[in-house]
Amino acid sequence: METQDLNSMSHSVPVVSVAITTYNSEKWLPRALDSVLAQRTSFPIEIVIGDDGSQDATIRVAASYRDQGGTTIRILQRPENVGIQRNYYETFGLCQGKYIAWLDADDYWTDPEKLETQVQVMESDPTINLCGHFVREVTPDGTVVQEKYPSRPPGRYGLEDVLRGLFMSTPSIMFRSGIQRDLPQWYFDLAPMTDKPIYLLAALSGGIVLIDRVMADYVLTPGSANTSKGELFWYQTDVRFYEYMESILPAQWLRLARSIKGKQYEAVAYCLRKQGEFTASRVAALKAFCSPSLLDNIGSKSKALLAAVVREAQWRLRSGKTAN
Repeated sequence: METQDLNSMSHSVPVVSVAITTYNSEKWLPRALDSVLAQRTSFPIEIVIGDDGSQDATIRVAASYRDQGGTTIRILQRPENVGIQRNYYETFGLCQGKYIAWLDADDYWTDPEKLETQVQVMESDPTINLCGHFVREVTPDGTVVQEKYPSRPPGRYGLEDVLRGLFMSTPSIMFRSGIQRDLPQWYFDLAPMTDKPIYLLAALSGGIVLIDRVMADYVLTPGSANTSKGELFWYQTDVRFYEYMESILPAQWLRLARSIKGKQYEAVAYCLRKQGEFTASRVAALKAFCSPSLLDNIGSKSKALLAAVVREAQWRLRSGKTAN
C-alpha cells in the first residue's frame, strides 16, 4: 500500500492500532491516552485498551475517553486477571490496523509526529517488519535518568542483532500486524517478557529499524513487571527464551543462539553463587559448559564451571553436606 493510499482510506479503517494494556492504571492511563490523541496523522488510527481485571477506576477512565468520540477507542474488559502475556496477546488480536503501535499505560509519547514518522518508514520498505526509536528513561516524578536509550546507533538491524540482545523500549515499537498471530505457544511461558519474541518473529522474515529520534518517555515505575523481578529472574527468563527459540530458528543460526544461551547460563550460575545457592550454581555452570559448541566460550565457561564446583565443595566441607 502506497502512502497516498493511506491518505485516501476510509476513516472506518485504521492504519495504526495503538495497543495499550492496563492493570490498575487509573493514575497513568490519562497521560498515555492524551499522548496518543495528540498525534498528528494523515491517516485514521484506533486505540485498543486491554484491561487485565483492574480493581481501581481504570475502566471508568478508559470509558470516559471512549465516550468523548473522535478517535475510535475499544476496550477489552475482563472480570479477572489473565496475566500479562495473555493480555498482550488478546489485545494485539483485536487490533485492526495495518500496523500496531505499542504503549504501556504508564509510558507516554512525547512527539506528536511519532506515528506519522514511523508509518512513513514502514511504508518506504515492505521488508521492514518493525521499527522503533530512542526514548528517554524517566522516574514517575519526571526526573530524567537517561536522555537517549538504547545506547546503539540508529539504522537497520537483523536476526543476528536480535540474537545478540537487540533491545528497544516498548513505547517506541511499531510492527506489521500479522506478526502477533505467529507467536508460538511458548510465548505464554515467558511472562513478563512480552517484547523479545516479537523482535525475533519480525527479524525472521524482515528487518528492524531504529529511528534517530527521541519520541517517548519510558517510565521506570517501581514495582512494575520489568523493574521488580531482579537480575537473576531476567537471566533465567532469557535462558528459557533461547531454549524455546530453537524450535523456530533456522539451522544456520542455532550455533550462535546456543553460544549466547551459554553466556546467559554463566550469568545465572554467578548470580546463584552470590546468593549462596551453590548446587544450583553448579548445575547452571554445567549447562553453560554444555550449551554451546565445545570451543565456544571455552575460557569463560570453564572458569564458571570451575568456580561453581570449587565453591560448592567448600560449602559442603563447611556444612558437612554430601553431594547429590
